[in-house]
This record gives sequence, structure tokens and C-alpha cells, in this order.
Amino acid sequence: SDIKLIPGKEWPTAGSIQFNHVYLSYRPGLPYVLKDLDIFVKPSEKIGICGRTGAGKSTIMTALYRLSEISSGTVSIDGINISEIGLFELRSKLSIIPQDPVLFKGTIRTNLDPFNELSDDKLNDALRRSGLIENSNVEGGTEGTNGDEIEKGNTNKFNLDSLVEDEGDNFSLGERQLIALARALVRDSKILIMDEATSSVDYETDFKIQETIKNEFSHCTILCIAHRLKTILNYDRILVLDKGEVSEFDTPI
Repeated sequence: SDIKLIPGKEWPTAGSIQFNHVYLSYRPGLPYVLKDLDIFVKPSEKIGICGRTGAGKSTIMTALYRLSEISSGTVSIDGINISEIGLFELRSKLSIIPQDPVLFKGTIRTNLDPFNELSDDKLNDALRRSGLIENSNVEGGTEGTNGDEIEKGNTNKFNLDSLVEDEGDNFSLGERQLIALARALVRDSKILIMDEATSSVDYETDFKIQETIKNEFSHCTILCIAHRLKTILNYDRILVLDKGEVSEFDTPI
């Protein structure tokens, strides 16, 4: 039957993730990229994922978003098999900050809230919590984030009506990642996926982002593919993948 299970509006309420003996290959006949992946992520747990190139780190995200269907096994969120629900119901409940975030032509407001459902206060709050603007910037001050005077024209680079060019070409990759972080804050999902999300920012900004994540996403389940090991040292557990298999899965210390 084509009829899909429709989870409740509040789903997922806890944010647990279960990979049950999952195998995945990108096409029939190709080698498995995930082999017998069998892990359980507890609600609100912060998991760092690391491994060599080709170990299958990003394929975990592919399986969660059902960009490729798994070959065998099951993936469940809060006990619901995600292959039994519609793609919109599934993907609208997940937030991702990818390595190269996609921005759409328009304004920062339309990128954060494309369906015009939220107040300016909430959107500005997300920009502030993501570190894109300081309190003084919202009120028209001229203090920069490092305390230096900046030109008045740059003060509002990240206001809600700032123009976004095609694919966000008028912002650096690091700035696009911060906008994606603000977008995740606005969506208030129970599950946040970070695919080397801080790979293009300096250590100071990376530290700020990790602090924001620690404070603002404490109620979320987080899966973070690490670009820098330092990024995930404070996470609850580290998943080490090797050629698509679980090599280690335990606390960092």
C-alpha cells in the first residue's frame, strides 16, 4: 500500500534514534557503505561521529533523511520506522547544518522563515543567539562583535531585510553556516544534524557555535560529523566508523 503512517504533530517528542542492523549501498551491486550499523542514540544525547574519508559518516545522514533508501535493517525515531512515514513528515522534523549550506535568493527573513509564520522578534532572537548580531546591532549601535568601531553601513549586514543573492554568494561560507545555525534555532527541532558544520570557521567562531549549541540545543538529540576532534570532545559519546562499520562507540574519556 502507498498509504504512509502519519505520526502525531508533536512527533518526535523525545528524539531517540535507533539504527537496527542497517546496510546501505548507493546502488544495487555496489559495495555497502554502511554495514550492519546497530546503534541506539538516547533522547537529547550529543553524539560526535568521526572516521576516515569514506568511512560512512555522511551516509548516516543520507539514511536518516532517506536520500537513499537502506538495503536492509530499520531506522527508527522515537520507535517509529522512518520508512513508513512520508518524506515531508520526516524531513520537516529534522534540522541540518550542512558543510555547504544552501541559501535561497531573497532576504535573510525568507531564508529563516519561508512561510512567514514567525514574528520578527523570534527571528531576530535566532540571529542573536547564533552570534550573527549583537544586541547593540538590533538597536542600531555601532559596536562590532570584537568591540571595535565599524562602519554604520555594515552594522546591519545581518538584519532580516538584508538581501541574499543566489546561493548566498554575497556571504562567506562561514557566514552561511551561521545563518543555517539560526535557521535550525528557528525550527526548534528535536533532532539536529551537523555535517562538518564548523569546518569553514576559525577556532574562535567554532567555540562560539559550540557554546550556542550547548546552551540552545540542550533538549535536542545531536549527531555531529566532526571536522576537528576538539569540536566533539565535550559530546556524550563518540561514534568511530571504519569502512561502514562501528569501530568504537563510547564516551570520549
